[in-house]
Amino acid sequence: MKKISITCLALAALVLVGLVARAAENEPPAPAAGESGLAAIYPGDVGLAADTAVVLVEDFETGSIGDLTKRWTDSINKDGQSLSFSSENAPGSPGRHSLIITGTKGHDTGGDLWMLLERGYEQLYARFYVKFAPDAPYVHHFVSMGGKVDTLRYPVGRAGIRPDGYDRFGSSIDLVRENADPPGKWSFYTYWSEMRSWQTPEGVSDGRPNPFYGNHFGPEQPAQARRGEWQCVEFMIKLNTPPDKRDGEQALWIDGRLACRWAPGSYTGTWSRDMFRLSGTPNTNPRPFEGFLWRKTDKLKINTFRLQYYLASVFEQNWKPANPNIPYNAEVGRVQFDNVVLATRYIGPITAAGK
Repeated sequence: MKKISITCLALAALVLVGLVARAAENEPPAPAAGESGLAAIYPGDVGLAADTAVVLVEDFETGSIGDLTKRWTDSINKDGQSLSFSSENAPGSPGRHSLIITGTKGHDTGGDLWMLLERGYEQLYARFYVKFAPDAPYVHHFVSMGGKVDTLRYPVGRAGIRPDGYDRFGSSIDLVRENADPPGKWSFYTYWSEMRSWQTPEGVSDGRPNPFYGNHFGPEQPAQARRGEWQCVEFMIKLNTPPDKRDGEQALWIDGRLACRWAPGSYTGTWSRDMFRLSGTPNTNPRPFEGFLWRKTDKLKINTFRLQYYLASVFEQNWKPANPNIPYNAEVGRVQFDNVVLATRYIGPITAAGK
């Protein structure tokens, strides 16, 4: 009897260890230095650029717009009208400037800064401060990270085409307009090797062109982006390791609070067309989210970052809110960015000097 009891206890212990390990596996990615991350170590972000975990810092404090675009690998600034500086900066920052990106209907579709990183990464965090104009319109595409093998030194879009796992992957922090006020609700817009198609309930192509557009992965509780005030946005991509395992992740924080983490088992729902539905119809036979197979080769790593304000469909299709009383500029969109940081560890919001 004692043997059986000991065996049962041992089995129970093993089960408990397994449950704890599984629970830990599905915990939010741990911030690097307490709840506040790297930014807590460097008040005002002063000295942050020298940290060994930091890959890129752009605070828009040095030089002209021409100097700025030279620091980045590629940029879009049509006729010099899309990119400009503001004398306002993000809360807690000791700086004096931020970047304004403007989109003007009939002239351009917005602007961007694109960086090809010197090396590739298995996991990367991107933090930025953003402030939309009080009358800002909806947004077509926004800030993104991704990876490409043998990439050119400028971004090449392949909308509607699923990556094969050997060439590329990418995920944008976008803003969904359905059932949302402008500029939209925060969401991931994701391309990876096992993405689903919008064309059939099973998520496979039916032969029509461009079968695979980015799949949306948002917070379980919708997170409305605000206008007229600064917000701290941070997102993370963790690649699958090894390349044949679906253990890739992505996560999003708004003002230092985890909004969503898409990792193996983090949500339960049902794939329908190009969406993993957490509720509503259809949501039959729900199963745990399987995780991301970002790549099928370890040669593919995170090596691109894009600070983008893209308004093509907003202007072309004349997107407008359902409520006509909401301030809304259908002709000009304007957004500010400040204190952009890429790092291999969680960064967190700026800690004000003296705190």
